[in-house]
Amino acid sequence: MDHENMSFDQLCELFGYEPRRRPLDPREAAALLGVHPSTMEGYRLRGGGPRFFSPPRTRVVRYAEKDLLQWLAASARTSTSQALSA
Repeated sequence: MDHENMSFDQLCELFGYEPRRRPLDPREAAALLGVHPSTMEGYRLRGGGPRFFSPPRTRVVRYAEKDLLQWLAASARTSTSQALSA
């Protein structure tokens, strides 16, 4: 099944994730993805990471759980020589 067409519940099941059903801060997003919080900052600065939200005139950053799981699912490959689809 195409990850972009998977429901949030299907993505949660795929990754064994218990949803919090609220926006996640960068630390929580990093924990979900299994990366260091500074990696999340690097994704935001360089691009190529999951979509994030930052209200105007704030330094607040939040991630939608579904976006994080879809981004993770987009990295699925069957061999190390296979190119990423995203």
